Amino acid sequence: MEDFNIPGAERVAQLKLLQEAIGDVSPYFWAACHVCHVEALKKLVKVASISPAIVRVFAARSRTMVRYWSPQPPKQSSQASTPKQSMHSNLDSSSPITTPPAKKQKMLHSPGSDASSPPLSRNRLARDLADERDNFRCVLTGDPSREIAHIYPFHSIKYKEEDAFGERHIFWDHLKNFWPEQKIADWELEIFPKGLHELGDEKTYNLITLSRTAHDMWARGAFALKPISVSNNNMTLKVQFFWQQKQTDIPATMSLLTTPFSTEHLDQNDGAFESARAVLYYADKRITSGQFFELHTNDPTTKPLPSFQLLEMQWFLQRVAGMAGGAGDIDSEDLDEDSDEEIPDLIPGDVGDSSLISIGTSSSLVFPPRGSMDLPHHSEHRSEEAEEGEEGIGEGNEVRVIM
Repeated sequence: MEDFNIPGAERVAQLKLLQEAIGDVSPYFWAACHVCHVEALKKLVKVASISPAIVRVFAARSRTMVRYWSPQPPKQSSQASTPKQSMHSNLDSSSPITTPPAKKQKMLHSPGSDASSPPLSRNRLARDLADERDNFRCVLTGDPSREIAHIYPFHSIKYKEEDAFGERHIFWDHLKNFWPEQKIADWELEIFPKGLHELGDEKTYNLITLSRTAHDMWARGAFALKPISVSNNNMTLKVQFFWQQKQTDIPATMSLLTTPFSTEHLDQNDGAFESARAVLYYADKRITSGQFFELHTNDPTTKPLPSFQLLEMQWFLQRVAGMAGGAGDIDSEDLDEDSDEEIPDLIPGDVGDSSLISIGTSSSLVFPPRGSMDLPHHSEHRSEEAEEGEEGIGEGNEVRVIM
């Protein structure tokens, strides 16, 4: 049942001990404790029994881990912005809507990065191979109107970061408090084979094809994909889909014993889009929590499957974002040029996107230092085509809103 965010007996026992030691915590830390490795939770309990203040301060900063995972980099103080514009400010039941991207100054480098070294360029070949691998369709809905999405955010691999107190290093230090060191090492090796201080790898296995709306939902933590298995010939990857459910009326601090909402039997997400509910369809039926999907490749060498390790990392962080609501309130003014949409990945298809957003009623503790990591939430994945004029967006690619 833990896949549906319902804690098991062993986890509950550790949460009780940690609650007794440190009291109420931030929603981000609460969510992370509900999905982290149980052995890591035991270590947190041990540290809290010695110095509860250390764990409290670390818990207060855990939001930075979730926000760094977002597809866009930290917002810069030099960045120009436009007035806030809500995604649902002009809802109309009869027509699609789009929200234009904000006008921004071009960001030269990300905070903590080595500005003297050239940044990593987008790999168009990797993008095209991922698109071909996924049969030019969303791997979930089958829609031909699609975007090529990064699993691990591009902004985090684009620059070198030699500063051990840089935001990338702090992010990975946070992860070490929730998962075994070997697991973290495996994740790191997959995307930073030369080490965290170097550029990351822009490879096909860090890309997955999603419809525009599914990409937007994924960026907001509306759902998570659990990697299940890879075939012996590395030609088939089995994943399991889980909607996430944001807690309602989330306070600044909350008890670790607060039980997350179960995602079992869910066929939509409520919370990621404020007053809207997110729905995805496959073969004219709603996609539900627990549903399995298979991804295929006919050439595991040239067109490798999405990385099992990176999807595993995503499975953890997406659930934290979805449960705590850490990705649902992004404004257009928070977007940077270095986001996951820096180069247009929108590909028009033969038919419209069948996914909908509809209006509803509804051992030792690694202690990262305080930095400038008050990061923005996930982006609304505004496409850059309208601003740059590089590729047109067809009507079928617009997010549809129904009453």
